Amino acid sequence: MSVNLKILFKLTVPFSFYFSYGFSQSQVLPDPSIDIQHYSFQITIHDYTNAIEGETDILVKFTEGGQSSATLKLVGKDSSGQHGMVVDNVLYNDNDIEFQHLDHLLKLKLPNLTTANQLGSFKIRYHGIPEDGLIIGENKYGDRTFFGDNWPNRARYWLPTNDHPSDKATCEFIITSPSHYEVIANGTKREESFLPPNAGGKYLYKKTHWATRKPIPTKVMVFGAARFAIQYLPADAPIEIQNWLYPEDRDIGFLQFTPTADIISYYENILGPYPYEKLANIQSKTQYGGMENASAIFYNERAITNQPSIESLIAHEIAHQWFGNAVTEKQWSDVWLSEGFSTYLTHLYFEHTYGKDSLEARLQTDKNRIFAYHLKSPTSTVVDKNETNLFQLLNANSYQKGAWVLHMLRNEVGDNIFFSILQKYYDKYHHQNASTEDFISLASSISGQNLTSFFEQWLSRPDYPMIKGTWKYSGMGKKVTLDIAQTQDGDPFKVPLQIKILYNKNSKPEIHTFNLHDRKQTFSIKVKESVQNVLIDPNTWLLQDSNLTEK
Repeated sequence: MSVNLKILFKLTVPFSFYFSYGFSQSQVLPDPSIDIQHYSFQITIHDYTNAIEGETDILVKFTEGGQSSATLKLVGKDSSGQHGMVVDNVLYNDNDIEFQHLDHLLKLKLPNLTTANQLGSFKIRYHGIPEDGLIIGENKYGDRTFFGDNWPNRARYWLPTNDHPSDKATCEFIITSPSHYEVIANGTKREESFLPPNAGGKYLYKKTHWATRKPIPTKVMVFGAARFAIQYLPADAPIEIQNWLYPEDRDIGFLQFTPTADIISYYENILGPYPYEKLANIQSKTQYGGMENASAIFYNERAITNQPSIESLIAHEIAHQWFGNAVTEKQWSDVWLSEGFSTYLTHLYFEHTYGKDSLEARLQTDKNRIFAYHLKSPTSTVVDKNETNLFQLLNANSYQKGAWVLHMLRNEVGDNIFFSILQKYYDKYHHQNASTEDFISLASSISGQNLTSFFEQWLSRPDYPMIKGTWKYSGMGKKVTLDIAQTQDGDPFKVPLQIKILYNKNSKPEIHTFNLHDRKQTFSIKVKESVQNVLIDPNTWLLQDSNLTEK
């Protein structure tokens, strides 16, 4: 996901977004006694009202025996009585059961105690006007639209779910809509047909059915309905690519999404097969810059303009199809496994496409954002298990610092092992959940190194090395003496530090690597002639803030 709403105007200002949602921001855990296998969401939408009618069929496996109830998340009526869902009735295995809908929890009373691994099916009928989650309103051209927008746990505003990334399931959307809408959702289209006409012979409504056979988290289960211009590219490609644009933005939108095939091809080459049935780029009313819904990426409608290019945004959201969607974080505190990975994969795509200078420029921009965020939130860490406001996890630690951790891991283990780690991590955990500990364990195993300390200092510490040093050239001994101090408040970091020695323009520079581990260290470098300058981290491998001067 890109949380940069100012991407609508300038693609350089990070983390400007707005939210006013209460309980949905908290890290409410799912019901651990159930494991959802499949959702069938049957939703009816209208032009004359924002109210929806819903019927959700849920296939569930009970993970524990002796359970007398199951609990789902579904937001009920608000204090005004205008918004929220009202449950009409609930069936369990085709029989009516009692339920309690209170405090936005839907507690379902089972007719008998469960046995471990027992399967059962619920049918929940409900109606209401969503306060959030399903965004209903006019697009920028004044046309009525409907777009799911579930991140982080806002599916519960309009869908009865076990709304947490740790409970993944297959799903389908069966949407009954006014006949002039095109409907997009996860997976492949199973049906699109007009419903019987009214007495005047007009086909007022139609049914559109989409389904995915791949388990995905509720945060990326969505549909969208609007007037669209639709492009299918190309018919003989291994992955079907679709572009869905408002008709007014057809030409520029189709052009903006041109890099999609190359991005997918690159990620498949370094990670493994694309995980879903299609890839659709969709102009939408998501309030994020982009939202990585599985196989159906929503882009904010105002991102589709003549300038600037949104190639970086596209690459980021497509990367999420591998990390975030296929491999999903177990807990919200592991969100860097989604956002940090997608940020760094975007950098890798730009390095592949535009060269190493592009990578280094992007990393430098990220570094500046990390420094600025640390000044504002000096105790915040990448893995933050104490943060209860999920939207606050959308920060420079989860995105940019998470990306930098991967970049430094690449330097630590080398390119071959690094890309092997990415491939094997994806291969092992795709269509499952993974934790930070899972990734550390796998990376250590693949590399043959104990990487616990490496990850500990970068993921659990809020700071980074602040380096102040001096250098002095001695013509008598033909050496450079470096005095290096780590000046951050916390303990010294244990990191490799590259030093570049610059001679006159006719002599090749030299790079030396030293291991920092103490508050103050002195290094001596033998040189071949007079030294013009000395640089710290010339190849941008270390997240650090440094000042090195000649003594």
